[in-house]
Amino acid sequence: MKTLFNLTNKKQVLLTGLLFSFATNLTTANTLLEEVVVTAQKRGTINIQDIPFSIQALSGDKLKAQGAVDFQDFYHQVPGLAVFDQGPGDKRYIIRGVNSVGAGTVSLYLDEVIITGENAQDGGGRQPDIKLFDIERVEILKGPQGTTFGSSSLSGTIRYISNKPNTQTAEGNIAMGLRQIDGADVGYEAQAAVSIPLIEDILAVRFAGYHLSEQGYIDNMLSEGVNDDATTAFRASLLYTPNERLSLSLMAMQQDTETDGPAYFNKVDYKGQSLPYLYQADVTRAGFVDDLKLFNVTLNYTTDYGTITATASDFERDSVFNRDSSRALESFASMELMGNGRSIITQPKDRELSSYELRFASAWAGSVQLLAGVFVQSEERFFRSAILSSDSNGNIEAEPTSSLDRNVSTELEETAVFAEISIDLSQKLNLTAGLRWFDIDVDEVATQVTKFGGAAGDGAGPALSSNDSDVIGKLNLAWAINDDLLTYVQWAEGFRSGGSNDQTAAALAGVTIPQGFTSDSLENVEIGIKSTLLDGRMTANAAAYFIDWKNIQLQDQATDGQLTFPFRGNGGAAEIKGFELDILFQATEHLELSFSGSYSDAKLVENNPIPSSGMSGDKIPYVPELTFSATAAYQWNLSDNRNGFISGDLAYVDDRNTELRPDAATQLALDSYTLTNIRGGIQSDDWSITLSVNNVFDDDTVIDVFRIIAGLTPDGFIINTPRTVAIGFSKSF
Repeated sequence: MKTLFNLTNKKQVLLTGLLFSFATNLTTANTLLEEVVVTAQKRGTINIQDIPFSIQALSGDKLKAQGAVDFQDFYHQVPGLAVFDQGPGDKRYIIRGVNSVGAGTVSLYLDEVIITGENAQDGGGRQPDIKLFDIERVEILKGPQGTTFGSSSLSGTIRYISNKPNTQTAEGNIAMGLRQIDGADVGYEAQAAVSIPLIEDILAVRFAGYHLSEQGYIDNMLSEGVNDDATTAFRASLLYTPNERLSLSLMAMQQDTETDGPAYFNKVDYKGQSLPYLYQADVTRAGFVDDLKLFNVTLNYTTDYGTITATASDFERDSVFNRDSSRALESFASMELMGNGRSIITQPKDRELSSYELRFASAWAGSVQLLAGVFVQSEERFFRSAILSSDSNGNIEAEPTSSLDRNVSTELEETAVFAEISIDLSQKLNLTAGLRWFDIDVDEVATQVTKFGGAAGDGAGPALSSNDSDVIGKLNLAWAINDDLLTYVQWAEGFRSGGSNDQTAAALAGVTIPQGFTSDSLENVEIGIKSTLLDGRMTANAAAYFIDWKNIQLQDQATDGQLTFPFRGNGGAAEIKGFELDILFQATEHLELSFSGSYSDAKLVENNPIPSSGMSGDKIPYVPELTFSATAAYQWNLSDNRNGFISGDLAYVDDRNTELRPDAATQLALDSYTLTNIRGGIQSDDWSITLSVNNVFDDDTVIDVFRIIAGLTPDGFIINTPRTVAIGFSKSF
């Protein structure tokens, strides 16, 4: 029988409830909520309460106060946002239950730079783990954003907005702290930022740096704490504003992440013998390296009729994903597990994505406004997958023996034209209509260098090409009942391009898989309300939506009776019905409360072409039916310029499945869980000291499963990060 809370969950609810009870018994003051402005519509800054679709923004100050490091630390606060989490740099973001293999279904941006994850080879759709240093805010746009943000914004868009240079005043900040996860050594975090006006009101630069040394809590035969996270990042930006009409901004960023091993543990080793808790079966070092480089230049010119924006970006991502392949060679090549079969499957991937956009956002005096633009994108990817021999220390040998080696080169070209026209039908009623035409060409060549077992490969295969060209649309009707109440109805389409399948691995075993797959598409209809209540002390926003998702990109498998080879194809259809609620309440001058929740019913409504991979009525994997979070933050005066503060939050995530078919051999039921975090400290005008405890009750629920080769290697289990204690100091100037 399913129960919502176990005993530990009840303790967490009690703790948070006591905090709420204490806080709400305080004297009420007429304190307004801080206005939140965003740039999600590409029309300059707009109050989030005036935007007629579902969007949430988390300010950099609040993220810093919560001790948030990356996506994992804030996504529970956003209704309708979930994650398929395989570790640092290997996450698939899920908005409103839209989850499948391939390129990301959620587009990801840092300022104007597209950084959306792509992984055609293993179906992961890996999103980069951007660290939250010197961030102004994070915007989460829910529902398809295809007309303005293009491909892969199938279910939404996440935008990281960095702090910009200040042309008027020099400013800066530093922060440092110690962090310890239960079962791990002490780690540390440090960051700093400085903004310097070189010519007052005209030219300024900003520099920000970050370093994280997070120690791991999972061991194997080669090392302790293999799932560590060592990240170093740096960002530089320049802002040039020679007059009130013209602004030029430049930004460059680099982030390098390295971990010694994956974040899973195994219950048994390769021989089936039991292992201690939080211990891996790996007999080699399966590390992960993820290096990111981002560049952007943006020019804004404001005329009497609107703003012209020209932006050019480049995103480079070089990653190396290693896994232990010793068990595979022992089973399929009769090699010794700890001898000549000891090996690593290494998968380096180099990706460069360049994008250019020219757009115009009107500021006409009449009732009609226009957003129109042209978008061009080019992308190059090179992926290699090789099984290489390992030395006795678990590293790839200096001159390794290759048991398999193949690579895939991919080129993608996209051109798009988009436009949105907004018409004030009356003082209270507005109609917005948008269109986007796109044309995407994908060319791919796969090369067999070494066949499985070590024989020479057949060389380059045939050149494969695919093309997607279509028009998608959006309609939005918004009714501003009064200054504090907005309702809207919206219909919007999203898309994700098709592509080619890498056939080399299957061909090595004489197995044929399809050459490619086509695009999938989605239609979202939602009705929502945004309200500002209690004289500006409360906002309450809600949305109900229905999603019709067709021709879903899915992962199928072909086999020769022993080995299985995944490939991407297209399936049937799914329908998703859901509801989201977000409430923020400034209860007193010193107390802020919030609550958010979502309900999602995400199921297939048509059988997949291969029924064993999914049938009508099957739930979409990794989508919880119910989630909610609640927070309370209270501060009080200690002296004229010092305050004490304490806050707590609770997040609940319902159970999920890992596969479409409930009777699939690889299906694992993921239990529901509840997390509680608390933090407190002292702050003045320019410094603060904070003590925080995340996952107070040390919840170790399994949140994902990792399989090197399903059915051959033991399942790897990923749990919530154990209780983490951190103490930090920050200083601004």
